[in-house]
Amino acid sequence: MLTQTDKAQDLAERFGGATADGEFTPQDVPISQIAREYGTPFYLYHGEMVSERVRRVREALGTEVAYSVKANPSLGVCQLIAREHEAGAEVASSGELAVALAAGFAPEEIVFAGPGKTEDELRRSVKEGIFAVNVESLGEIDRLARIADEEGRQMGVGLRVNPSAQLMGSGMRMGGTVGQFGMDQSELEEAVRNTLTYPQLALRGVHVYTATQVFDVEPLLEHCRNIFEIALEAADYAGRPLEMIDFGGGFGVPYFEKVSEFDLDSFAEGFRGLLSTYRFDPRLEGCRFLFELGRYLVADAGLYVTRVVDVKRTRGKTFAVTDGGMNHHLTATGNMGQVFRKAYPLLNLTRMSALPEEEGVAVAGPCCTPLDMFGNNIPIADPEVGDLIGVFYSGAYGYSASNLGFLSHPKPAEILLLDGGSRLLRAGGSPEDVLEGQKALS
Repeated sequence: MLTQTDKAQDLAERFGGATADGEFTPQDVPISQIAREYGTPFYLYHGEMVSERVRRVREALGTEVAYSVKANPSLGVCQLIAREHEAGAEVASSGELAVALAAGFAPEEIVFAGPGKTEDELRRSVKEGIFAVNVESLGEIDRLARIADEEGRQMGVGLRVNPSAQLMGSGMRMGGTVGQFGMDQSELEEAVRNTLTYPQLALRGVHVYTATQVFDVEPLLEHCRNIFEIALEAADYAGRPLEMIDFGGGFGVPYFEKVSEFDLDSFAEGFRGLLSTYRFDPRLEGCRFLFELGRYLVADAGLYVTRVVDVKRTRGKTFAVTDGGMNHHLTATGNMGQVFRKAYPLLNLTRMSALPEEEGVAVAGPCCTPLDMFGNNIPIADPEVGDLIGVFYSGAYGYSASNLGFLSHPKPAEILLLDGGSRLLRAGGSPEDVLEGQKALS
């Protein structure tokens, strides 16, 4: 298995590698040039890596792919994915719906999932005519029917089912247990019949998403087989074929040591076997099969870059203090619910060819809390003030998942590498931005 240094080097090569003097040069653009042009810190996304991953997943599975916008709602990233043939979007808020539509996803390729949908969110979904709202409770069916009736439109419905069986071998479970996600499998018959009583609702099918960060192929395949059976059960209750099975997703991204890549080819081979068994069942005639994936599509195509502003040695330990930290990249500092805090793959992007510090470097951000640490013993080249530190696997749950207002530091920029050049997706902030939208006392 690859060490964190090996993983960082491998990802750096996929981005474009380094020059003879050791500077990171993604797509032949020196990282120092990008930093001078846009300032630090910033997020850097590799457009071709995103597009290639979407194509590979779709071709391997033989299904539709719905991009989970929550992973990275940057408009430019979403536009790249929207351009891919048969790529749809899964949204979980009215804001994500607005981004998906602005990015070019067709309404009929959008599904809306998530607990606690507001009146406004349901109404926007109806007005935009998206393919399905994946309802999470019996009460949500009634609310959606009322709103559809008020708008004089028919609305597609997916039934999110919380299956009786758990998906084992995952990093985070969102089903198979008691929770806020979906309706219990025992309620499926009632949910189907309730939906069919409303002429303004069109039953599309079922949605099951029970876990994320899944690496074990066999349990995931068994989980998919169970979803097929749940779908057939729903079709029997409905007395007609289903139009959609949403298998969720959750393919794992190997951020840490002793974790290997998700074996997409092995899973795809097994899933295609399942698909060939079930797809010709008359209860699934004309059914759309889709996986909703976010992290797996964009995580490895993102890099967070921050500049060293201070280097000090204290009690034999070298500390590199950077101009960005947990306020910009909460997940990489282990502060987004992780039980065990582990470092993402990091590199000194300015000195990639230099030997790493023997005892490792502690990389800390600028926030006034000991929680603001990217890692305590990072094997990177001996840092100097002005060096650029890169945090890999930063394409998902980075910018939008962070507490950007903490300590009122300026927000990072977002930049896209595409066609051999860099494009600004979102400018970095200024200290004065903290006042935007606030009203002073009169």
